[in-house]
Amino acid sequence: MSAEHFDLIVVGAGPAGSAAALAALRDRPDARVLLLDRSPLGRDKVCGDGIAPHAVAELDALGVSAVDPDEIVPAVRLVSPSGGGRSALTQSPGYVVPRRTFDERLARAAIAAGAHFRQERVTTLTQNSREVTVNGRLTAPVVVAADGANSVVRRLVGEPANRGRALAVALRGYAPTPPGHAHELLLRWDIQRQGGLCYAWAFPTRDGVSNIGYGMSAAGLSRVSGSGRQHLTSRLRALLGEFDLTGVDLVGHTLPLTIQRPRAAVGRVLLTGDAASLINPFTGEGIFTALASGALAGRVAVSDSAAVSGSAAVSDRVAVSGSAATHADTPAARYTRQLRQRFGRQHRQSALLYPLLESRRVLDAVIRACGADIRTFDRLLDVGLGDSSFAPRDLLRLVGTRRPDGERMPRG
Repeated sequence: MSAEHFDLIVVGAGPAGSAAALAALRDRPDARVLLLDRSPLGRDKVCGDGIAPHAVAELDALGVSAVDPDEIVPAVRLVSPSGGGRSALTQSPGYVVPRRTFDERLARAAIAAGAHFRQERVTTLTQNSREVTVNGRLTAPVVVAADGANSVVRRLVGEPANRGRALAVALRGYAPTPPGHAHELLLRWDIQRQGGLCYAWAFPTRDGVSNIGYGMSAAGLSRVSGSGRQHLTSRLRALLGEFDLTGVDLVGHTLPLTIQRPRAAVGRVLLTGDAASLINPFTGEGIFTALASGALAGRVAVSDSAAVSGSAAVSDRVAVSGSAATHADTPAARYTRQLRQRFGRQHRQSALLYPLLESRRVLDAVIRACGADIRTFDRLLDVGLGDSSFAPRDLLRLVGTRRPDGERMPRG
């Protein structure tokens, strides 16, 4: 079978993949972009379905409208392990859109922009100094890996999957929204701090049902007695007792967290979104980082130097995330550098602060601080949903509030 050549091959038609295709075609409208996915358009993707304002801003930059006004959820409520809560209207509203719908909207926007969509499973990938070959017959100067948490492309280029504390495990389902339930994004942290996130969520859709779920780290789940699925289900029921789970189909999924990331690029393959372990460890948010990293990769892939930069001398030398680039003009080096410029500070800070999620007292203090100062609440959302990081004054606000009895919370 003769080879087919493209200017860019994108594996995965989720937010990262569609963003890569859209960004590439905005920069080069005449580019031949192939969007591959193992599933047809409109497939389900297990997720919380929350679309943060930061993600909407990324969509705006791509010229795409993928959310509707009646999908707005204007408030966020955080509930601490001890039961204290803070609810507030956000400066920019979020949205709740089932991923089956959201992903199809994005993919169809990419197709309308000129991308070629093909339902095909990737089984082989090889590369040399000039191009990457997928499934033995599809070639391009660059491939963008956007095929999710269980990325086949990531495995084919030799990058191991996240495990232990760097991997979260969650169950998700759709339950009827209780009558009179507040129209807000609810995050309720568990008093049982057994590993990482340990929280339940309830995000109301416009269709009268809420996306509900519970997640924690794989390391913590491995230490519980009995079935891991039963444990997740029991904690979900305990924390969201107001929801009727009768007949609700709970589906499991994994979330590779930023505290352990693969190389951002391997040769001429650029990893994005979940395939690059770009899920925020504090909130489990991954749609914003998928869109942002996908757009970066798409632009890099079709830049003028992408097709000619891979000389034999540098063909197998790749830029490693967090280290100096081996060649400033390779797609790998440019993508790695741009990704680090945008997210490097947040990634370093997240790795340092992530262990604090194990502390009930710290979480209580953080949410109490949000209740005392809307600036702290907004900053927490910026870090958890966007690309921001905490300044020293933010951390002082978070841990410097007083308990109801008047005692100051310990710092650290």
